[in-house]
Amino acid sequence: MKTISKILILGIFALSCVTLQGQVLNRINRAAQNAAERAATRQVEKRTEEAVNKAIEKTIEANEKAAEEARAAKEAKEAQASTSEPAPYTGPVREAPKDASKFPFEQGSYVQISEALGFELKTTVYFAQSGLWQAIEDKSEIKFFGMSTKMDKLHIIKGTQHWNLDLAEKTGSYYETDSTAPEDADAVLTSTLGGSPPEGVVVTELGTEDYIGYTCRKVRVQYPELAMDVTNLSYGTLVMKNEGSVLGVKTSVRVISVDLNAPPASKFEVPAGINIQ
Repeated sequence: MKTISKILILGIFALSCVTLQGQVLNRINRAAQNAAERAATRQVEKRTEEAVNKAIEKTIEANEKAAEEARAAKEAKEAQASTSEPAPYTGPVREAPKDASKFPFEQGSYVQISEALGFELKTTVYFAQSGLWQAIEDKSEIKFFGMSTKMDKLHIIKGTQHWNLDLAEKTGSYYETDSTAPEDADAVLTSTLGGSPPEGVVVTELGTEDYIGYTCRKVRVQYPELAMDVTNLSYGTLVMKNEGSVLGVKTSVRVISVDLNAPPASKFEVPAGINIQ
């Protein structure tokens, strides 16, 4: 009887152990499954995060590349517009004015490009009263050794009165001269066209040449004292094109367009807010 009881107790104990073992195994399996699910979830989240980051990086790179290409295209377009030669003129040609010592137009404006030492300046000149009134606008950007300097200047001439203005700095100066003769860099050259050249200057007549619709007087000007050797096209006293070298430096000044419409009267007035010295 005692033996049977012992067997029953051992059986019950064995069943309990089996049950307990099953519960433990179930818990271990559930824990392992949960851990696997969490690991899989973290892996998916990690891959998703990496994919999103890569997508963001690609988008940023694409946007930066597109912006850089747009900037490069804009700069190339502006450079081409400012430096390219005008299209071949196919319209009527104006004959040279009878009096070559005077300004050839009553009113209007022209755009001029000047180049030297790798620099380029774009100038727009408005004029009235046959050139006695002028408004000379210099709006250019000079790049040198990676640095960029913008120019925004205005020179107003009314007969003998002059205003030199820096529109960026809001400053300027006023002075008067004894004559209405031009004071720009072409004054020496234009003086050789209808008057007596300075001593040492050799002027060689080369006939005429048509340039952007105007029959211009063509001369070669040599001045050894300044190592000057330039070819000059002029229409009256207006220098239409001047190319050569001065002091060993190649220079170029050329008018690229002429507009004979009357300029606004405001072009010849000092803008508000300028401190005049």
